[in-house]
Amino acid sequence: MTQISGKRLVFLVVILLLVAAIVVASAVILVRGPRESPVEVLENQGETLSIDDMYEGKMTIPNYDIAESVYKPDDFKEENGVITYTGGESTVGIQVNSQKGDIDWAQVAQSGVDFAMVRVGWRGYDNGRIVLDPNFEANIQGATEAGLPVGVYFFSKAISEAEAEEEATFVLQQIQNYSITYPVAVIWEYDRKDDGSIDETRRTVQCNGEQVTAIVSTFCQKIDAAGYTPAYMADKTMGYETLDLPELTGYDLWYSEFRPAPSFHYDFKMWQYTEEGQVPGISQPVDITIALKQYGG
Repeated sequence: MTQISGKRLVFLVVILLLVAAIVVASAVILVRGPRESPVEVLENQGETLSIDDMYEGKMTIPNYDIAESVYKPDDFKEENGVITYTGGESTVGIQVNSQKGDIDWAQVAQSGVDFAMVRVGWRGYDNGRIVLDPNFEANIQGATEAGLPVGVYFFSKAISEAEAEEEATFVLQQIQNYSITYPVAVIWEYDRKDDGSIDETRRTVQCNGEQVTAIVSTFCQKIDAAGYTPAYMADKTMGYETLDLPELTGYDLWYSEFRPAPSFHYDFKMWQYTEEGQVPGISQPVDITIALKQYGG
């Protein structure tokens, strides 16, 4: 009988160990079944939680006594690049601005889109001036005439509560003659370089988490007082590392994550899942959002 060489024996042992590991992992998956939550709490550490995020793995996040997300990964189904929510009632919307060019709103309405979030304007990241989106009027009128409910958003670069109030006032002036049944939202983001680091040349670099939270809250308070539904956008980094979410619980979180299903521990009412959506009537890719709450209208 031929003796097995030392190197070959080691190789066979390694292969057997790998096979055993795969078998064990498969058994664990079968016993466990489908993942029930995109975020699983591993340990409550008092002020923080140790979690297992379905995309990011183990993370440490703030421990807040606020509503948590109840959405399950399997409730989101993708077909031909389009994601739908099957766990309850929902609507599908698009986010539009002047960069999308002229829009054929009749085609958009016939394509299955349920609502539109129209940009009102923005504040300049360097000079701080407020600018009206050149296509705001055409977009909001076009969407409304096509029978689509609308919400609006403003791209903020406010660095103080006074500027946030100025932005909210500007938005309210622009929308006063329109029927707005979806949220009036503010999007505040740090300007970042190509490598993802914060651009220190931009005016927003001076704002810390407490200040950003106050800016968002001030905008939303004024919108709420005017009788509209206020909302704010945040991604995972902004939600966990910058904003003080308990200070914003009275307003709807518009969560942004470009994944097959959203993975955020705390509650949100809308989920922006792509910026590459293809919609008839619009020549450019568009951001697509699923509203997980029934808005009036």
